[in-house]
Amino acid sequence: MKRYIISHRNGIDGLLLHIDAPKPELRSSTDIRINIKYLSLNARDLQIVNNDYPAPHDVPQDCVPVSDGCGIVEAVGKDVTLFKIGDRVAPVFPQGHHYEEDLALRSLKRGLGGAIDGVAAEYFVCDEQEAVNIPSNFELIEGSTLPVAYTTAWSSLYSHHPSLQSGQTVLCLGTGGVSLSAAQIALISGARVILTSSSQSKLDKVTELLKPLVPNGAPANVIQTIDYSKVDAWDVEARRLNGGKGVDFVIEIAGRATLARSIRSTRQGGLVAISGYMGDYKPIPDDLIQEDLAKVILYSAANVRGVFVCNREDFKTAASALEIGGVKPIIDKVFKFEDMKEAYRYMEAGRHVGKVCIEL
Repeated sequence: MKRYIISHRNGIDGLLLHIDAPKPELRSSTDIRINIKYLSLNARDLQIVNNDYPAPHDVPQDCVPVSDGCGIVEAVGKDVTLFKIGDRVAPVFPQGHHYEEDLALRSLKRGLGGAIDGVAAEYFVCDEQEAVNIPSNFELIEGSTLPVAYTTAWSSLYSHHPSLQSGQTVLCLGTGGVSLSAAQIALISGARVILTSSSQSKLDKVTELLKPLVPNGAPANVIQTIDYSKVDAWDVEARRLNGGKGVDFVIEIAGRATLARSIRSTRQGGLVAISGYMGDYKPIPDDLIQEDLAKVILYSAANVRGVFVCNREDFKTAASALEIGGVKPIIDKVFKFEDMKEAYRYMEAGRHVGKVCIEL
């Protein structure tokens, strides 16, 4: 089979394609073998090859990259009961994260494409407990976007306290996978969404893509946007757009560069869900670095917590919600497997809106 390995972690050129790797065998009677058809990339994948992924585990030499994939079950062990040949499934990320609200270190050490081999290969073997069915109305390429982006968004809105209620407002920073996934989930839940970007053209594009999820007769302010290249005090603007009060949830993906303003955007008792630190890859003004976050958090009375992907059972619930809500992932561009390095470079350049996918 074809597969990639991470031959070194000094950049994207460390991705090495093997065209004659052995096809993996089932290891136990409850294993399934998935013929992977599509991958989707996350910031984590890029951080791993650039050697700036801060997870508390080593990345094995020659690890197979990529956490998110989707394919068709093509072999099952004799004791498999959850799947049959031909089922369309996505592996769980990380393997072993089944029921717990918070991600345990032992599960983090089974993260695909970083702690253990990922899915950038034509075939992937796992126990039947480590995969889920994709929504019936999803194509395989759409299923590949589920394991990290949608599960992180679901975890941000529903896996912790407080959980999203109809009529509330969600502030989504940026136009990447997690933020847009959260915006979609919020809209089908009857919530309002405020989107931010430094590009008005991206905001206009995303607004049009999200409009089909807005019910007929809904007010005009269900989807609102902030171009922070023109509005520096976007925390003040978010409150203004939300009727003069703090938003209920913030999908915080940038870290130090935006965290204080995210907190100030949020009502007392609201949730700032931190799932990334993308701001670390650009210069951060000194005044933001030196801001006293302890005081910002204390006097905001907002909940501020780190959020990882949801567990497998919540993953199933999220997939069902997406299916019933008619959500379709926003996919920016699709690359061929042989061009995976170019897909990484495209994502690194930050030109995408939504997900970058790879076809095997």
